[in-house]
Amino acid sequence: MPATPRHTSRARVEAKESSILDAAERIFAQAGFDGAKVSDIARAASVAEGTVYLYYKNKQDLLAGVVGRFWTQLTQGAEAAIESDATTKEQLEQLGRYHLNSILEQFEVVSLTYRARPQQEQDLDQVREYVRVFDRIMQRGVDRSELPKGIPIGQLRDVFFGTLEFSARTLKLRERPYDHSVVTNLLAIMVGSSDAASGASKGKEPSNRELMNTLKSIQKQLKTSGN
Repeated sequence: MPATPRHTSRARVEAKESSILDAAERIFAQAGFDGAKVSDIARAASVAEGTVYLYYKNKQDLLAGVVGRFWTQLTQGAEAAIESDATTKEQLEQLGRYHLNSILEQFEVVSLTYRARPQQEQDLDQVREYVRVFDRIMQRGVDRSELPKGIPIGQLRDVFFGTLEFSARTLKLRERPYDHSVVTNLLAIMVGSSDAASGASKGKEPSNRELMNTLKSIQKQLKTSGN
C-alpha cells in the first residue's frame, strides 16, 4: 500500500529528529557539553536553529535525547546478542563481549551519559531496562539450577558492569583495542565463585553469609587483577 500523507509526514518528522540527534551526538563528542552550541548542532543537522527548539527545549534536553537513544539502542543490541538456548555462562559472556565492545566503540557517547541527569522517570527506566538484561540472565540461571538460589544478583550486576566500564576506560587510556580476556577473566571469577558457593552448601541453599563472602572474594580478586 502507498504511504498515506499522515505516515509520510510522521516519517519526515522522525527523520528530522534523528538527524538532529545524530548531529548533537557528534558535536557533544567533539566539543563536550559545555563547548557545544545549539547553532552548531543545527548547522550540522542542516536545519534552522529554531527547528531544533521545536524538538528540544534546550541543550540539556538535547543531551538527554542523545543519551536516551543510546540506552534504548544499547538494550536492543544486547537482547539481540544473547542466544536464548545458551547456558548462563555463555549468555553472560555474550553480554559482556557486547557491552565492552559497545563502550569502546562509543566511548565519547558513554562519557556523555555521566554528564546527563535523569529528568524524568522514563529516563531512569531506559537505564533500568538495560541492566535488567543481566538480571534476566542470572534469574534464568537460578531457575535452571545453573546458579545457586539466593545469589545476590543486584550486587553481582554492579561488579559485572562496573568492571567492564573500568576496563574499557583503561583500554582507552592505553590505546589498546578490545581484549576478550577482560570478559573471560571476569566470568571465571564470577561464575567460579558462584559454583564454589553452591558446592560449599552441599545441596542446600547458600546462606547470606556465604553469599556475601563470595561477593567479597569477587571484589577482592577483581581489585587485585586490575592493578
